[in-house]
Amino acid sequence: MPGRRGSALVLAMLLLVLLSGAGMYLVSRSSVPAGDRSVPFRQAAVARNLARAGAHAAIARLPETSPDGTPYVRRLRAGPDPAGEYSVTVRKTGRDGDGPGRGTEPAFERYEIVSDGTVPGSPAWTARVRAEVQFGPLPSPAPTAKIRKWEETHPR
Repeated sequence: MPGRRGSALVLAMLLLVLLSGAGMYLVSRSSVPAGDRSVPFRQAAVARNLARAGAHAAIARLPETSPDGTPYVRRLRAGPDPAGEYSVTVRKTGRDGDGPGRGTEPAFERYEIVSDGTVPGSPAWTARVRAEVQFGPLPSPAPTAKIRKWEETHPR
């Protein structure tokens, strides 16, 4: 049929345009808000990052621990909007090595670190990081910290 040459190409192009338009519409209606509605997402991200920062700061300070499990609190400013804080509790949970029959094997101390990052607001956003860390070998001129477990919890 000489009069229908190229009609499949035109139909394919028309279908491509229609599907592209539908895809752009669906992307524009996605669940990620823009503008002022994005504030809760930003506050949750700041709280999560503050909790992570507190855990890493506590790991860097090992083997220091607060007496009686008193939390170490630090307030930080996170950009122009939300100021937040992290609260860190470090607890020594045990020691490996130096036991009977082990000879001169180096010892490692185990710590549990719980860091809460909080951003005030309505509602206040909180995220928590719980880490189990092994510190050692002791005695050593340069002991190192090894993260054995890392758990993050935050509101969804």
